[in-house]
Amino acid sequence: MEDSMKNELNLKYTYKHRKVVIYLANKYIKENKDVILGRIKNHDLDKMFMDCNQIDLSKYKKDVSQIHRKLSSHHENELEKDYIDYIEMVLDWESARYTKPDKPLNAYDTLYKYYPTMEEKIMPILEEFEINKSNLPMEEDVLEYVNSIGEVSIEEIKNELVSYINSACI
Repeated sequence: MEDSMKNELNLKYTYKHRKVVIYLANKYIKENKDVILGRIKNHDLDKMFMDCNQIDLSKYKKDVSQIHRKLSSHHENELEKDYIDYIEMVLDWESARYTKPDKPLNAYDTLYKYYPTMEEKIMPILEEFEINKSNLPMEEDVLEYVNSIGEVSIEEIKNELVSYINSACI
């Protein structure tokens, strides 16, 4: 596959995933929604910037992912975490099963397969969101939302990145 095509696929993959993370946040979060959404709105944007460089980075996908995991507090790493980081982690895991065919586990199953030592921090959030069971079926409204996103254009991705740059620089 041509390298620029692979970068484009990575961008579209992450773009759709970001949209579903935000959708799930709006669906599940009841308290302090504005504060939490204010932090989550930039979920995985760093990955999109790394994937959209003019320099071909597609062969460095694993390196880009490692950098993202090391620098993002919503991933298991050495960074200090707060409650919102754990919420974002749960939303990241739950979104993945809707947007990433290579990651079919729901948040509950992801917790116990990959991060069982985080149970004390994660389980209360899963309970609050009522997604604290194994093998839960995909929710119809989320599937409908994913389908409504449709085919993502490079223009949509560009607009989202430019919007972020403009808001971060103001």
